[in-house]
Amino acid sequence: MPEEEAAGLRKRHPEIDFVGGEDEVPEDLGGVEVIFTQEPVPDEIVQRMESLRWVHLQHGGAAGYLTPAIMERPIDVTTSTGIAAVPFAEFGIACILTLAKRLPECWQAQQERRWDESLVPQQIEGKTLLVIGLGAIGSELARKAKAFGMHVAATKRHVGDVPDHVDELGPPEALLGLLARADYVVLCLPSVEKDVMGERELMAMKPGSYLINMTGRQSISDEAALVRALRDGPIAGAVLNTFASGGRELPASSELWRLPNVTITPRTAGPSGTQWHRVIPLFEDNLARFLGGTPMRNVVDKVLGYARSSQ
Repeated sequence: MPEEEAAGLRKRHPEIDFVGGEDEVPEDLGGVEVIFTQEPVPDEIVQRMESLRWVHLQHGGAAGYLTPAIMERPIDVTTSTGIAAVPFAEFGIACILTLAKRLPECWQAQQERRWDESLVPQQIEGKTLLVIGLGAIGSELARKAKAFGMHVAATKRHVGDVPDHVDELGPPEALLGLLARADYVVLCLPSVEKDVMGERELMAMKPGSYLINMTGRQSISDEAALVRALRDGPIAGAVLNTFASGGRELPASSELWRLPNVTITPRTAGPSGTQWHRVIPLFEDNLARFLGGTPMRNVVDKVLGYARSSQ
């Protein structure tokens, strides 16, 4: 954390003893009640913190942070879910427009100095967008897509009330039926959601539709099936910011590199750098709730592995 931000926290909350950095952490950790962290906390450290009651994560995802020592004790874990919703949603809209206006083909024709009037663009107004995973990112994408006049459908593990910016909302069991009608499919899933899009789901997509994977690293379970669906149909094209391998980078051996209807981005969907102007207010709001004994926002469901809802 930048010193300016840390100094601001100390000034606004003089009743709290903030310590950080290797030189400031005391040997006796028994009195530590709260951790604000960017990295997973080793179990050996957690076990020394007998009074630990709350861990706040700088990131939106909790994968890798729910260690045995965290899981076996009644320690609340909260995330910074939502701070990256706007840049991710902007990326999704950019992808939809890029695909609809056939800009990749235009760029390729430009490189070849070829005038190609067969590249007819589509309008996205009236088209159906399927958002798989209506969390913070999916909701922001749905809101922006609705402003473009798109018909917005979505799936969510716990359906609940249908937001105003969503036309259809169903559980995961409704996925196959929605895939058959969607012109654009965008994956907005937490990293713990795996194998959502297998061969059956990929082949169920509407002929001529487009797939955008922004967040769920292993939500596409079968890369070979994805290649077939892109090469032989029904998928017309894809933008991939995360990959079936689950790794940060797409291996050079992947056939996806060679498909002309695929755009691969080097994990650029999210914000660049830490969004301290968003992270700190969220943490301080939860800090006030923690001190006041009221429910905090973005509490992780330790069974699901992610924050299910905000209060």
